[in-house]
Amino acid sequence: MSALLRRLALVLAALGLLVCAGCERSPTEAYIDMSTAAQMGDRDGFLAGFTTDSRDLVEALITLSEAYGMTESNPYELLVFDSVDEEVIEEDQAILSVRRRGSTRKILMVRDEDAWRIDTKKLDAFWQSER
Repeated sequence: MSALLRRLALVLAALGLLVCAGCERSPTEAYIDMSTAAQMGDRDGFLAGFTTDSRDLVEALITLSEAYGMTESNPYELLVFDSVDEEVIEEDQAILSVRRRGSTRKILMVRDEDAWRIDTKKLDAFWQSER
């Protein structure tokens, strides 16, 4: 991505945050914010998409995958997809059906501190139950 496109995306994201200050973000919007941060190399923005209890683990996984060149098993590859095809909200949980090229996956998000985030323990349990 060119530097101009990155700057434009950052400006648009900042404007979106200013316009939506005080309004609740949907799970899809929260996921897109997190994914955009990951694609732009904004580690803190990506980590903000996780619950407080999950952030240390995800950050450690990112560090390990970068240190050992495990690009296919890093959190970015496991969780960042190109589009959200469906969002189903049930109380304090949401299931997003996401897609990248021919690959699809379901992502569980939970309401945490008045925002939608990923909790790694709950996501892992959800993926185990989906098998």
